[in-house]
Amino acid sequence: MTVDDLGMAAPNNWAWATAGEFCARHGGSLQTGPFGSQLHASDYSAQGTPVVMPQDIDAGAVVVANIARVAPEHVVRLSRHVLAPGDVVFSRRGDVRRFAIIGTEEEGWLCGTGCLRLRIGDAPIVPGYLRWFFAHDAVGDWLERNAQGATMPNLNTMILSRLPLRFPPLPEQRRIAARSEERRVG
Repeated sequence: MTVDDLGMAAPNNWAWATAGEFCARHGGSLQTGPFGSQLHASDYSAQGTPVVMPQDIDAGAVVVANIARVAPEHVVRLSRHVLAPGDVVFSRRGDVRRFAIIGTEEEGWLCGTGCLRLRIGDAPIVPGYLRWFFAHDAVGDWLERNAQGATMPNLNTMILSRLPLRFPPLPEQRRIAARSEERRVG
């Protein structure tokens, strides 16, 4: 067993890297959602493509009850912020523990203002394992300790790039994901 920078003990066969190293190895990326100057309040509409904002993130998933939407021309203009399955969206301000794992049902939606996107790339990662990992108290504690700002914690891509990631072999990821899903649903 080894203990990493998160304070998590894990078997020696679990891989680890910072989020930045992991993205570089697997063709992933870290990106800030569009700033207010790129996406204005007047751009939102009742119909169109959903935009994932921090208030739409809960318990590792996207909640669509009050989600904002934009017309197709804004999606084209902001195409670098389009979400793909397996992406992880984090709240950039305030409750920096908030994250959502993007599934196939959210494919093509936009990462919104106030969020950061972690794209895993071509790494063999089980989404349910990611949900379990990012929900771990040690990860949330690390994010809070490393966020900037005394009044309101803030994350940026540099901070997120230093986040230690731990990954077991795929069979173990599947086992953890299944057990975690049973607890979440049950």
